[in-house]
Amino acid sequence: MRAQQLLSVAQKTAARLPGAVSEQPFGPDWQVYKVGAKVFMLVTEVRGESMVIVKADPDDAIALRHQFPEITPGYHMNKRHWITVTAGDGISARLVRELVTDSHRHVVSGLPVADRPANSDRRARPGPAQRGGLTGTRLQSTARRIANSLAGVSHGRPFVEKLEVYKTGDKVFLIVTDDPDEQIITVKADPERGQLLRECFPSVTVGRYLDKHHWVSIGAGRGVTPELVTELVHDSYDLVRRGALRRK
Repeated sequence: MRAQQLLSVAQKTAARLPGAVSEQPFGPDWQVYKVGAKVFMLVTEVRGESMVIVKADPDDAIALRHQFPEITPGYHMNKRHWITVTAGDGISARLVRELVTDSHRHVVSGLPVADRPANSDRRARPGPAQRGGLTGTRLQSTARRIANSLAGVSHGRPFVEKLEVYKTGDKVFLIVTDDPDEQIITVKADPERGQLLRECFPSVTVGRYLDKHHWVSIGAGRGVTPELVTELVHDSYDLVRRGALRRK
């Protein structure tokens, strides 16, 4: 995505959100978007580089900075809660829309009820978090965090750059797909469990990689919660470790 498209997508998305207003309190070089008198997006140019600054969940911010070189800590903002997005090949219009919308949601949720826009819960295109599930970014950051907390885990990109592979010993138990247009994780599951998951959750499919009978891929969607992701990563880890012990 080029700089002009980045700014256009971000500003059009912000302008359509409930209660959003735009002003220039810091001069013509800064376009500031607010809801309920609170900032949720800033647009500016620094040393010739256009940037969009939005609020993000701290865990999501870490995952985004890890995944996209174009995303860095928030410029002139709290580095834990804000991120800066610049133009680049890894940034898609879909991702920009999601980040701006999520920033608006974060700010609205912190407003007193009386100050929230009347239609703030009725966006035309609700994201997964509004439909009772995680966003793709939060899904992947949760999976990464759980995998890294387990004993004897290593990770790398042995196949292609977009696939981050987690192993216990030399056996794969989690694959995180670093693609803004396909934010999924892939884990091992018993065949019966895999079938049940696919029946219960529309965003769970047969494994995108490896044996489709024993692996499932999970994307953002209704019912995909942090608790479910935690359980699936743990179960995949345990399955792989038990299989390795049986083969010894």
